[in-house]
Amino acid sequence: MNISNSMEISFLGKFGMTKTEAKIYLVIVRFGETAIGPIIKSTGLHRGTVYNSINDLVKEGFVSFIDKGGLRYYKATGEKIFNNLLAERKHENEKQETEMATFFEKINEIQQKPGDNEVSVLYGKEAFKTSLISMLNYCEKNSCEFVFLGDGREINDNIGEGFYLYIQKLKKKMNVPCRIILDKLHQKHNHHKLLVGNVGYMSNRMYSPVNFWIYGNTILLVLFQANPLTTIKIRSKNLADGFRNYFECLWETAEKRQELKCKKSK
Repeated sequence: MNISNSMEISFLGKFGMTKTEAKIYLVIVRFGETAIGPIIKSTGLHRGTVYNSINDLVKEGFVSFIDKGGLRYYKATGEKIFNNLLAERKHENEKQETEMATFFEKINEIQQKPGDNEVSVLYGKEAFKTSLISMLNYCEKNSCEFVFLGDGREINDNIGEGFYLYIQKLKKKMNVPCRIILDKLHQKHNHHKLLVGNVGYMSNRMYSPVNFWIYGNTILLVLFQANPLTTIKIRSKNLADGFRNYFECLWETAEKRQELKCKKSK
C-alpha cells in the first residue's frame, strides 16, 4: 500500500497539515531518517517549498532534526504529538462547552422575571448537555447542592462515556455537592464506580423512565428514551420544594455509599 495516498494525507490534514506538508511528512516517515535531498527527489517539489514546509513541520512539532557530518537529518516525531493535539482539542472543547453553558445561563437570567414560574421543553442531546453544565455552574455560583433520582446509566449509554466522565471531573473541580439515588439493580455497573457524589441505592421496584435533577428552584425532568431525547426544565419554588421533599423521604431509607465528601450546602 502506498503510504502517501489520499487517505493518509486527508487524515494528516485534520491535524492542520497542508497537502504539501502531509506529503513531505509521509516521505520522512517512509525513510525513517533522511536529509533534504531524498525528500526533494521523492516528492518532486521545489527545493524552497520543501525547506519552508519542513520548517513549519518542525515548528509544529511533527518533525525533529539532528545535524551530523555537515548535513541535517529529519525524522518524524511519531504518535505522541498527535495524542497531545487530541488532548488539547478535548480540553478546548470542554472549555467551550462550559463557556457556552455560562453564556446561555446569563441570557436566561436576563429573560426571566423574578418570581415567575417557567416551563421549557428542550430536545436533543446538545440541549441536555447544556442544561446539565448550566446546573453545575448555578450550584457552584450559589454554593448549593443538587439531588438526582434515576436509573443511573443513561448519560453514559445515551450521551457517551466521554461526556459522562467530563461531568464527573467538572463536578469535582467545581466542588459541587450532590446526593444521588440510583437503582439498586445496577449497583455494580462499572460507571457507578466513577460517580462523584453521595450515593444511595433503592430497590428497582421504584423504577421510572423519567430521571430528575433538582437544584435551587429548578427541576430538570429528562426522558432519555424519548425520540428525540427530551429535557423539561421547570422553574418553580413550590414544585422544586415538593420534589425535594419526596427525594428526602427516599434518601432516609436508601442504602448509602459515600464517594466524595463535599462541603455543606447552604
